[in-house]
Amino acid sequence: MLRLMYSSSAAAQVLRALDGNAALDPTTAAVFATVDFRALSVERAARLRNLSRHLQRTCPPLWKCLGEEVLAPLVEGYAGAEAFWQSEGRTLFENFCLYAHRTVAGTSRLHADVLHLFGLIGRFSAPELIAPPPDVCACTTGIPGEGLDAARAEDSPWDGGHLPRPVVPGALQVEGFHSAWRLVDERGRLPHSLTDARFGERGSYHIVVAAFPGDKVSAAALEL
Repeated sequence: MLRLMYSSSAAAQVLRALDGNAALDPTTAAVFATVDFRALSVERAARLRNLSRHLQRTCPPLWKCLGEEVLAPLVEGYAGAEAFWQSEGRTLFENFCLYAHRTVAGTSRLHADVLHLFGLIGRFSAPELIAPPPDVCACTTGIPGEGLDAARAEDSPWDGGHLPRPVVPGALQVEGFHSAWRLVDERGRLPHSLTDARFGERGSYHIVVAAFPGDKVSAAALEL
């Protein structure tokens, strides 16, 4: 029932089953028969707005960069996808970026790379799950809590390609990927729009994102 409050396709599928006298379990059919689908559509729209607001508040720069026109359909698609109910990343925002990255990868490599960048930043913004490297004592990392799961921290759902993971002194965790766009300028500043100058001339870059003690995250573009 909860899926119907987020997924318009799931609600449509139930309606078709009820209208077509599909072979439904009697108990299930009885429950669905009590649903007011008009009220459900209002509830679903409100929940989608709340989901979009939450994701936007989590990472405003992504919305400034790609814009509502690109991201709104992705948020709606995410709410109706199986990925919404599965936890691949550390946060809801990272889960959304993983879904959106895979969705747009076949049509816009630039959009996919931007989502990859902000997805990694979102991943490293969950410091309680970032494990320190083996030679760093957990008590000096600035990360609260005990019993950090190093295996879980290293098991990233992002595909970094075949580039070697760079060594960043002092970093707790590092990930990267190849991009034809710089994405990050020389001062480590992130893109604010697709008209940003760093999206101009294409090249070959290793985009590196690193997490540091004190809940700090930085990004850099290394020219290949």
